[in-house]
Amino acid sequence: MQILLVGLNHQTAPVAVRERFAFGKNRLPEALETFVDGENITEGLIVSTCNRVELLSVSPHPPQEGVRYVKRFLSTFHCKIDGLDDHLYQHGEMDAVRHMFRVTASLDSMIIGEPQILGQVKEAYSTAQETGTTGTVLNKLMHKAFNVAKRVRTETKIGSNAISVSYAAVELARRIFNSLEGHTVMLVGAGEMAELAAAHLLGAGASKIIVASRSIEKAQQVAEKFNGEALAFDRYLERLPEADILIFATAAPHFVIEPEDVKTAMAQRKNKPMFMIDISVPRNVDPRINHIEHVFVYDVDDLQAVINANLRERQIEAQKAERIIADELECFASEMRMLAAGPFISALNDHLMEMAVAEFERHRKRLDRMGGLTPEVEDYIRNTLITSLLRKFAHPLIEDIRESAAHGTHSSLCNKFQLDERVAQFQRKTSSLRTA
Repeated sequence: MQILLVGLNHQTAPVAVRERFAFGKNRLPEALETFVDGENITEGLIVSTCNRVELLSVSPHPPQEGVRYVKRFLSTFHCKIDGLDDHLYQHGEMDAVRHMFRVTASLDSMIIGEPQILGQVKEAYSTAQETGTTGTVLNKLMHKAFNVAKRVRTETKIGSNAISVSYAAVELARRIFNSLEGHTVMLVGAGEMAELAAAHLLGAGASKIIVASRSIEKAQQVAEKFNGEALAFDRYLERLPEADILIFATAAPHFVIEPEDVKTAMAQRKNKPMFMIDISVPRNVDPRINHIEHVFVYDVDDLQAVINANLRERQIEAQKAERIIADELECFASEMRMLAAGPFISALNDHLMEMAVAEFERHRKRLDRMGGLTPEVEDYIRNTLITSLLRKFAHPLIEDIRESAAHGTHSSLCNKFQLDERVAQFQRKTSSLRTA
């Protein structure tokens, strides 16, 4: 059995290509049922997000043959898209497992450490389970992947630092106020980025929002989203003393607030801290305001500096995460080797049982001459005595097969008892039944 992963992502394909290969939620069960045909692919799941489309599968065929089938399925399901090979990557066996661990732990994301991908992979796995296209191998792999993601989140700080303007605003506000509970946010201008920053600030505990815009209708629309208050733009300075955190995002080509405005407000605030985030270009906030005591002004460049510093920190944490993945990968490889020993252990048990039953049958005539066996005694010998003796006899042999498998070697017992041929016969029989 070969573990295969074929896919494309934001690094190998532009969005115009990714969207053509996407699997919508409504069609995903249908796609899985077609993909996992039981002959070329025996287990499979499909991860389809805005940044990636990946098909993880188990195939009984050599890797290249399995990959050809996956590509053929993709091309057929999405109506023979040209240039498919130019955007696809492929991984086999432990490389496929490592890739899935990295994806689930958000090390392969456009933004390292983003939390959404874990939920997306869990949803893809849940759909595959409900459709019935996962089995022993993928179930084991995915549970291990989720454990890896949990370890990375617990043992590193890969997701703890802000790497977007809106999250950076929250991080800086917390540095100034410690807790955002009970604080008031004022939006001066109602652009999309300002709205997003306000949403994160409210989510972090801020209790009230005031929205000032040159369009009172726009101010009312945004304020309604946050159960806040709309304000005409020419009145926002009147309410300035109430604001703990201000987000400026207007299209004005000049400063819309001057040092004197802030000094007046700070006198009424009795010098309680005021935090201003200026995400406008050109800037809306006069930089001289930053010299006023207890007032903190950050513009787009300041926020970007915070983001860059946090990105560097995430890169350091990502190195720790890679070491976690390397450890877990070795554990999973050992588990898979042990799993591969299963058919040989079953074949050994069957072989020993056949030998024991044949020997019992060979002595039946002598037992009959000695008075025969009652049905109860014969049943006891067959189902209890023989089984008990074989279990004790087979135990050290089974341990030898398992220990060899754990070290990636083939036990000499497999040759002595001709177990390879028995396993091959069973697999051929299973394959013929599957395709019948």
